[in-house]
Amino acid sequence: MTGLLADFKAKRIEIGTKELAEALGIKDSAVRMVCTGHYPNPTPILNQFARQFINVVPCPHAGRVLERSECRSRSTAPRPFGGAAKLAWWEACQHCEHKEIT
Repeated sequence: MTGLLADFKAKRIEIGTKELAEALGIKDSAVRMVCTGHYPNPTPILNQFARQFINVVPCPHAGRVLERSECRSRSTAPRPFGGAAKLAWWEACQHCEHKEIT
């Protein structure tokens, strides 16, 4: 959890306390307390932070952010049958820069 806390603090410095709090749906004071070690149980907040800021990749094909697990399952799945859209997405995944890091 220490690495995650360091990432949380770095993101706070990067975008600011208020912006990080708004993105996570929490109060500014909660962000400050997590960073100073005064929040009683920061695990749910840090897990939410990881889901939103760390365990995601931008999908060039979909034009949105996907969780790494979804990216991995799409890019490593067998060639799909049953639709041109599914096939197009799968083919895009085969040459995507994020396939190797997922």
